[in-house]
Amino acid sequence: MIPLVKRALAVLLVGTAAAVAVNLAITPLYHDGSSTYPVWEVINWFMAPSAIVVLAVSYLRRRATSGRDVGVVDYLRVTLSYYGSIALAMLFFWGWFWTLDPDSETGEAVTSHLVYFPLVDALFVVLALSVGRHLWETAVD
Repeated sequence: MIPLVKRALAVLLVGTAAAVAVNLAITPLYHDGSSTYPVWEVINWFMAPSAIVVLAVSYLRRRATSGRDVGVVDYLRVTLSYYGSIALAMLFFWGWFWTLDPDSETGEAVTSHLVYFPLVDALFVVLALSVGRHLWETAVD
């Protein structure tokens, strides 16, 4: 991958992760109690391509280490990132598609999303920062 592309993707991931982390922390301070979350609606459009990048890079890293003799720490790092990125992609896109048509669920399902989204956002922040760091550091290779 071209170093400039790696750096650009790293900036996307780290910047989006920072926005998600900050907004996750401050949402209870500014949210008016309505069923809409306009700031999250914008951030989700950055999270979607970021989640795909995290999944793609994690897959490529996993494939590159497959069959090679790597240390236990590197193996765990790559494997956890890979499987975590799969879980992140499934959970994020399910939730995001749900927000595009929120009338499809009502009642307790809506309340459960108040717990669901912060967990997905936390997973996103951890994986996006990790993969973003990896991309930045390997851009000079």
